[in-house]
Amino acid sequence: MFSVLAMLAFLPAFSQSCYWVFLTDKQGTTFDPYTYFDAKAIERYRQCGADLYDVSNYPLNSSYVSQIDAIATEEVGTSRWLNAVAVMATPEQMSRIEQLPFVSNTHLIASEMQIAAMRAVSPEQSDMSTLSEKTKPARLTDQLVRMGGRQFDELGINGKGVRIAVFDGGFPKVNTHQAFKHLFDNHQIIKTWNFCNDKEDVYGWNSHGTMTLSCIAGIAPDGRHLGLATGAEFLLARTEVELEPFKEEVWWMQAMEWADKNGAQIISSSLGYGKERYNVQEMNGTSYVAKAGNMAARKGMLVCNSAGNEATDNHWRTIITPADADSVLCVGGIDASLKNYKHISFSSFGPSATGTLKPNVSAFGHALAASPSSNTAVNYVDGTSFSCPLVAGFAACAMQACPGLSGMQLFHEIEKSADLYPYFDYAFGYGVPQAQYFCNKKQNTVARPTFRFEETADSVKLHLLNSIGSNDLSCPLFFNWQNDEGTLDAYIHITIDTMDTASAISFPKNQLYRRTLNVWYNGYTASFRLTDKQNQLLAVSGFDTRCSFTRPDYVVRNANEIVQRITGNDLTLAQKSRKDGWDVSNIYWDFYLMAGNMFRLSSQEQECKFFSPTMHVGVRMLNRLAKAYSIGIGLEYATTRFNFAPDKSNRLDNLFALWNKPNKKYYVFDEGSLELFQRVRFVGGGMFGKGVHWDLGAYVSYGGYSYVREGKIYEHSENTKVTVDNPEYQDNYKFNFGVTTRIAYDAIGLYCRYRLTGLTTNYDADPTSPTAFKMNLPRFEAGVEICF
Repeated sequence: MFSVLAMLAFLPAFSQSCYWVFLTDKQGTTFDPYTYFDAKAIERYRQCGADLYDVSNYPLNSSYVSQIDAIATEEVGTSRWLNAVAVMATPEQMSRIEQLPFVSNTHLIASEMQIAAMRAVSPEQSDMSTLSEKTKPARLTDQLVRMGGRQFDELGINGKGVRIAVFDGGFPKVNTHQAFKHLFDNHQIIKTWNFCNDKEDVYGWNSHGTMTLSCIAGIAPDGRHLGLATGAEFLLARTEVELEPFKEEVWWMQAMEWADKNGAQIISSSLGYGKERYNVQEMNGTSYVAKAGNMAARKGMLVCNSAGNEATDNHWRTIITPADADSVLCVGGIDASLKNYKHISFSSFGPSATGTLKPNVSAFGHALAASPSSNTAVNYVDGTSFSCPLVAGFAACAMQACPGLSGMQLFHEIEKSADLYPYFDYAFGYGVPQAQYFCNKKQNTVARPTFRFEETADSVKLHLLNSIGSNDLSCPLFFNWQNDEGTLDAYIHITIDTMDTASAISFPKNQLYRRTLNVWYNGYTASFRLTDKQNQLLAVSGFDTRCSFTRPDYVVRNANEIVQRITGNDLTLAQKSRKDGWDVSNIYWDFYLMAGNMFRLSSQEQECKFFSPTMHVGVRMLNRLAKAYSIGIGLEYATTRFNFAPDKSNRLDNLFALWNKPNKKYYVFDEGSLELFQRVRFVGGGMFGKGVHWDLGAYVSYGGYSYVREGKIYEHSENTKVTVDNPEYQDNYKFNFGVTTRIAYDAIGLYCRYRLTGLTTNYDADPTSPTAFKMNLPRFEAGVEICF
């Protein structure tokens, strides 16, 4: 009982939540942009035409903030852009805050900033050498060559003069690692701020930031460039920490305003919010961090954000916020190859819930990055966490090559520079950005046709203009089917090894009913669409216009001769936004086994033998309301065996009676129960991703206990013989109520249960026996849980 009460004592601490408190006005505040903003920020505002005196730049009313702080438990931070204060408060405190006349509304922050995945794949040893002054072209890693990085290097373009803000969970050893030596030697780290600890030091904590920064500007100790923007300036912000799930959204907002103030031109954020907080249909650009990303774009910044790594989660698959914002450059991941064009398995698919094209562009999702395991280490790592900074470094070089571009102008130019443009799909966006577009080597050029369409009575055929032989390098063909709303119904890319000009790939016309077929092959994009009249005729001609898309399987000649079976990826049906119905993306399940023992907590309870086992098996369904908080319901079956001494007066036999079969006596209690509970997660991780978590709940059960006495013949009150071969059970079924608590790491944990209703029974099967007496069975249970 004490353990349960101890757990309950902690409940008030968890009744506090984090809230945005929005204010009605900024009455009485003053603002001088020329003393507030860095000179680089003022230049950026003027360049994009933004208003330096916009009300979003004014400070909050300090009197309003003080009155809110006097009520709340803690002030987490403030946002000028939102005109809001973030606080930790109880529901009762929030009720008082909402009554203040200058409070317009409040919003619960039940969210977690998540790293867009990072997994160290394999270490790569450097030669431990230091770099001398560059006298020859830089050695570029494949992740930079894939973006045409040599074009920038040949012109001496390295992002010089461009200021990039990097948001992450920490930057350990950045100040000592050889990959960043040039940044400190040339004073390129302009400012740092640790929003989690309210101090300047960011050179610790999560190694993720060290790796992402190296993909923007790192130079490995052997001289290879890990990122393109080795000459850029940097603002480093720590905004993410595992144990403060409710505050990270506030810190991300504050970091954005801090970057704005200090002259950032590009934001690189490999963080985001996803399934731990939101439903799929909420990936529509309306989260507060998405709004902040759009506001940053209006103020002239280019915001780059990872698409996320949810492609293998069939309940989610879509991107994370703020990458869903229409003015945020969402970066997906491709496989690390200079020859093949393949979506990397984990990179999230678009579109946003509103159908906005996402991702916008792609880069390697498998990259070589600096590792803080030593001052010279570099590792291969996986995640869209690394495709994003690769593009951010590319963007800095593009901005240096084309000075005068605003953030949104650069956004669209980067899209146009991508190697699939104007083709797009929800796996690659417009493809991988290419440096030659910004180096005047692709400007004003028109791609030469590489294929043509042929229309027949029931299909549209695609013919290549040049034959592909078995000795030629294969080139993928990209197809998408775009509907009248401008969104995609399906898309695929396939590989052709052998195809002559007389052969064709055929598309049934019912797949083209009110759709446009867009095709990319070898740098050329063309589209085919039926006329309105053809669509009308198709609708009345008996064709099934509700077609099921299928991947083209064969290259054919003369309509019947199969030339080659097509290889490549499976066709992808575009995920639709979920506007109605129950989204199951936040629902998850526990299947569990629990084994424990009964213990006496009161002298009024009958003392059990040393071992009185209990066993539970069941299933729980949980609904994740926030990263760290879920509610759930559980169903289980449990059986408990209360073992007692053969003679009430002989307590020494308690340790041995379990094995003393001729005189064994015990009660069996079987029950089915329904539990309602809440779960608080403290730290993530583990094989099943459950992390360290604590459950607290209440249950109702229905069951009965049965007395069993073996090895002795005696008269039951109904004169029924009880023998080993014919045991008699005295049944007593009833409802019971209790409380339960568990604390676990991932799949393994400890549990306690306390039954609030008592179980009172007779020691002997015959209540008229002179040795019979009433007894209260123990109520407290503790043991081990295995959950998967």
